[in-house]
Amino acid sequence: MIRLQQGVDNMGNMIISAMQQSDTIYVNLMVASTAQYVTPPAGANFCLFAASGGNDFWMMLYPTTVSSGLAIPAATATEAAAAYTIPELNPLIRQITGMKTIGLISGATPLITLAFYA
Repeated sequence: MIRLQQGVDNMGNMIISAMQQSDTIYVNLMVASTAQYVTPPAGANFCLFAASGGNDFWMMLYPTTVSSGLAIPAATATEAAAAYTIPELNPLIRQITGMKTIGLISGATPLITLAFYA
């Protein structure tokens, strides 16, 4: 697995959109309103997410391999109520160091790619 590196412009500023392509990419075909769980590969510290067709998806990171109850939010809630209970809408890239499971759910049927970086 390659390390996450950002491109740098001629002024020395980092450009996040100029990342190299990962050599470890997973693809998940989502089933509408059905949670799917992904175990990141060993050594992965970052994950870049993308969904096809402009479809929304929700993601939640879990520090354990036990993960259940992931659902599309349907009401107002706050994370302060309980850790790891509220998924995040359409994340771009997240640090996943120490996370054992990535939960995904969508109201549609997009393909979601997860590009992993060390």
